[in-house]
Amino acid sequence: MSQVKARYGFEGVPLEPVPAGTNLLVTGPSLGGLRQLSLSLLSGPADEGVLLVTADVSASEVVADFEAVGGDADPGKMCLVDCTHESDGTESDRVHGVATPADLTGIGMSLSALYEQLYDDGLQRVRVGVYTLGPLLVYADDVRPVYRFLHTVAGRVRAADGLGVCAVDPAAHDERTIRSVAQAFDGRVELREGDAGHQLRVRGLSGQPGGWLDVTL
Repeated sequence: MSQVKARYGFEGVPLEPVPAGTNLLVTGPSLGGLRQLSLSLLSGPADEGVLLVTADVSASEVVADFEAVGGDADPGKMCLVDCTHESDGTESDRVHGVATPADLTGIGMSLSALYEQLYDDGLQRVRVGVYTLGPLLVYADDVRPVYRFLHTVAGRVRAADGLGVCAVDPAAHDERTIRSVAQAFDGRVELREGDAGHQLRVRGLSGQPGGWLDVTL
């Protein structure tokens, strides 16, 4: 496999391609473009699958949001785990419902089953996302179960040469919690609202541009 094929790129986002198996933590304000940036990072070419755990809005809503950022929500390549209390009840072999964000075991089982399904369908490159970690952290007794869950997901992504993208609003949690969950990831993409629009910067990954960069969301 060539170096180009072994990397995941991000069209429309000022990031350099990252090696397969990379896991990214995306942080920023929930109402300041965090969803749009996260879904943009999960949007890839036609030969890649998408597996998304949605914890704040229903599966049908997140599909609409994904399409709004230019993502391909073809059911033949996109699977979802809906663990929201606002689930619209839409379940199929492509959408698994989990009753609550507190059920990390159930979320993990559904994620693994859908991952296998995408691979059985011939999609050898899969982008895996969690939006957002907030409900998982709120319903957990402490951060450790969530860290273990993320560590397992990140390990699966690395083993399968996938890409992991998980989002969280750091303003909604204490600094210790954010530091703890960040340990499961290879790097961090930070988002902020600048004077002229959105900006991002990358921390912890080599080969990326330095400083804050303008990004259109």
